[in-house]
Amino acid sequence: MLKIGIIPNEDKDEDLKYTRILIDSIRKYGGTAFICDDIASKVGDEKLNITEDNIVDMSDIMVCLGGDGTFLRAARTIVAKRKPLLGVNLGKLGFLADVDKNDIENAVKHLVEGKFTIDERMMLDTVIVRDGKVVAEDIVLNDVVISRGAISRILHLKTYINDAFMDLYPGDGLIISTPTGSTAYSLSAGGPLVEPDVDLIICTPICPHLLYSRSFITTADREIKVVVAENRSHEAMVTVDGQNGYEVRGGDLIITKKSRIRMPMVRLDEKNFFDVLRGKIYDRGESMK
Repeated sequence: MLKIGIIPNEDKDEDLKYTRILIDSIRKYGGTAFICDDIASKVGDEKLNITEDNIVDMSDIMVCLGGDGTFLRAARTIVAKRKPLLGVNLGKLGFLADVDKNDIENAVKHLVEGKFTIDERMMLDTVIVRDGKVVAEDIVLNDVVISRGAISRILHLKTYINDAFMDLYPGDGLIISTPTGSTAYSLSAGGPLVEPDVDLIICTPICPHLLYSRSFITTADREIKVVVAENRSHEAMVTVDGQNGYEVRGGDLIITKKSRIRMPMVRLDEKNFFDVLRGKIYDRGESMK
């Protein structure tokens, strides 16, 4: 019997409508649904003394309901437990949370019948070093963004591949992305599209004050080292997957490299990545007309 843990975003799922559909569908097809007691009380379900912390341990697969931000939060929470994650899209775009909210029952049927595959997505480790000491570290599924602080000044970032100097980027910042993150902020900043099942690191400058500046791609065995080339009073931010933020200042070093941990993601069909990409971008453009 397949055990499925559920992580809903209550801000996206009004009155937990789709969470209820998901729970009912899991039980209809013979699976076991695990929800924390707080959610159980809101959907009128039995409380089993389950907390968010132990749902992951009890489950074979995790399903989150929300948008890509919800997916990223869930992924970062469960990645150490190596449990596969599937996202139900209640947002607008949904590159990561790719199951449509109106297709929940069919998706659950495929899960319970074992008609799915697991994609192991590359992740990144990033650390912030100040005066020779690590002051922060994090793990990344989408991207590391080094950007200006509260005051609108050009940020100068000395960028190295391993220890070889690449360039000095003046501008609003730099995005260091996985292939999974190539359809996120990096794409908006003019970065390349990369199929998510390859291992590469993408670096995309944000509004660079250079005529020749372009994104660059390097192999996953390299380290990207970025130095904030300002005086110590100049503040900037490092944002990880749009979830965690760290203040940095002049002289700080941000080191990003391929993680030994990979994120298992559930895939229910064999759709071509570029077909999915065209469909989502076209649909988004059409819906805004």
